[in-house]
Amino acid sequence: MPIYRDGISKQVIQENRLYFNKNFNSLSERQVIWVQEYLVAKGEVRFIHVGSTDRYEELIGQLVSHENFKELVHEAYQAMSYNLVPDENLVWLTNNLRAQIFTLNILAIECDYNSFNKNNNKLLEEIYLFFDRKDNKDSVSNKITLLDDIHKRWHEVYKKDNYSKWLKEKNRIQIEWSQDYLKKLGKANNVVKDRESIEEIRLFILATLDLIDYPAYNKERNTYSGYVPSDRKERVIDKMKRAWSQQKYRDAGKTKKPYHLPLTKNTKSRLTTMAQVQGLSETAMLETLINRSYELDYVDDDGKGLY
Repeated sequence: MPIYRDGISKQVIQENRLYFNKNFNSLSERQVIWVQEYLVAKGEVRFIHVGSTDRYEELIGQLVSHENFKELVHEAYQAMSYNLVPDENLVWLTNNLRAQIFTLNILAIECDYNSFNKNNNKLLEEIYLFFDRKDNKDSVSNKITLLDDIHKRWHEVYKKDNYSKWLKEKNRIQIEWSQDYLKKLGKANNVVKDRESIEEIRLFILATLDLIDYPAYNKERNTYSGYVPSDRKERVIDKMKRAWSQQKYRDAGKTKKPYHLPLTKNTKSRLTTMAQVQGLSETAMLETLINRSYELDYVDDDGKGLY
């Protein structure tokens, strides 16, 4: 059990504090939390207010009056260097909700990481938890390898993205429609909870599309530069775009003008069959087909006409 000096002098406490600030003032909050939990698990120090707003001060406050102050600090720091993934390997996830959702899904699917709090508004904390938790016995190098692999896959998916421009940042109607569309198809992301702001809802939709047939993990493969979105993914996205085009047309409330289009018997028969299957009138079916084709082949990703 640790031995404390009840009468430790203020001078020693001050010297310990100065020593800690000089040598360890660069610790991030994540590193401070790890050191705290390491020392608690070792039974060396008790932290009365674990979870306080200033974890750095809490750590110093408990350590500086400890008889084995320097020994404990260096032991914990050395253990951290062998177990904790450096912050620079996680920078790509900072302030990137879309990448965080992608990463948590990969960890859930491929690493059976299902114990995290999906209601946490700070998803990066849940990613930290996976790599920092004590029961994760992988070496730092293995953890970094896994992170780098997920990063490569995310980067390739992001590069081949053909739907971000289509889903307008400020178009609340389109964003909310897309969210409902994916939910009705049963494709909405359920690993983490929905967000409320329209900006975050948009990122959730994009992350959902990112994860359709994403590049699979392969230890032997050190590059994903040949990644090509699957035909299934392309079909899902194409159908979504077409459905939105139909929705926009229905909502436009445009006045219809009568037109007579002569069709061959075979074409007329096919139109009748398609209309019956879709539960539409032949006129509505024809409008749907024309507008669907136009949106697909005659406008760019920003919705501007090509011709």
